[in-house]
Amino acid sequence: MFGEETQTGDREDDESDDGRGLLGRLLPFGVAFLAGFLVGRRRDGGSGELAPSGPDVEDVTREAKNAVGTGEEESEEDEESEEGEETIEAGAAADEIPEEVEAVEAPSTHGMPMFGLGTYDMDDYDECVESVRTALETGYRHVDTAEGYHNEEAVGDAIAEADVDREELFVATKISPENLDYDQVLTNAEESLDRLGLDYVDLLYVHWPTGDYEATDTLDAFAELREEGLIEEIGVSNFTVELLEEAIEVSEEPIFANQVEMHPLLAQTELQQFCAQDDADVELVAYSPIARGAVDDVEVLQEIAEKHEATPAQVSLAWLREKGVTAIPKAAGEDHIRENWLSLGVDLDDDDVDRIDDIDREERIVDPDAAPWN
Repeated sequence: MFGEETQTGDREDDESDDGRGLLGRLLPFGVAFLAGFLVGRRRDGGSGELAPSGPDVEDVTREAKNAVGTGEEESEEDEESEEGEETIEAGAAADEIPEEVEAVEAPSTHGMPMFGLGTYDMDDYDECVESVRTALETGYRHVDTAEGYHNEEAVGDAIAEADVDREELFVATKISPENLDYDQVLTNAEESLDRLGLDYVDLLYVHWPTGDYEATDTLDAFAELREEGLIEEIGVSNFTVELLEEAIEVSEEPIFANQVEMHPLLAQTELQQFCAQDDADVELVAYSPIARGAVDDVEVLQEIAEKHEATPAQVSLAWLREKGVTAIPKAAGEDHIRENWLSLGVDLDDDDVDRIDDIDREERIVDPDAAPWN
């Protein structure tokens, strides 16, 4: 795997715990958005990755094998020290959801919830089941995984245990680069469904455009899966504008989403502009949306966070929403899962967005040698 996902996932680690202690400040602002906050903008056109499609790809090429990650995904979580980890409310049990958490709802774009859980690097079965279950109990309805994450079975078991109707969920997974020839796509997609315990997935991604990827051959197989009802939408991950243009041109079915690394330190401006065009109409999904904790150290984000009684990570997630981008931060701990969820209550104004847009940095976290932009 690439070392990410997203993908399209990274795997987004619950970024560093420093700054996460700010959760205590969430209680007062939670009351405020109960009175009325904007949960984000719905996007009329389409745009909206790995972690994380994040990255993960298991073996983008033989050289890149085991180097990917995303994902998703992308709130992200640095291995948190359980000692001293703060929860949103001291002593709160997983089934005791604070009112300010229940008050939040994720907007949707074209049927996809614009906020989800990335699961990159959650290869411990018990941890993955618990994280996905906690996220679903909190209110998440979008879950992102990949065959290369080696956790589809755990994700599926968590979904089966959760008291949430399948129709309410948006489940995405990815086909690894070494499995992208026509026949292998068909075989591996069914194997993913078996592991997930599902009859269909809402979105299936090409994890990386490397390995056995060949636009027409690969996407014809994805189109067949869609025609058979095994997948609802076709996605790609870690695609550049040029590769996305090619995919749109040769695919018999619409390309629904491109999952890429995206955060205030990697704005993906060119991709944003392309995906928003009417003749593209592609959703952008962001893995590693808080740059694996690096946003905590950005002064502009710190200032905006203080203004909104939030955290830099929450501000980053809110900025993506303002851009019409779906974020799939990875978080394993209950406190981070809830903190990320509460970003939906952070309402940035135009000045906030402009200041973040003006951050003059381009720092890519997931950057394997075999990536298409290298």
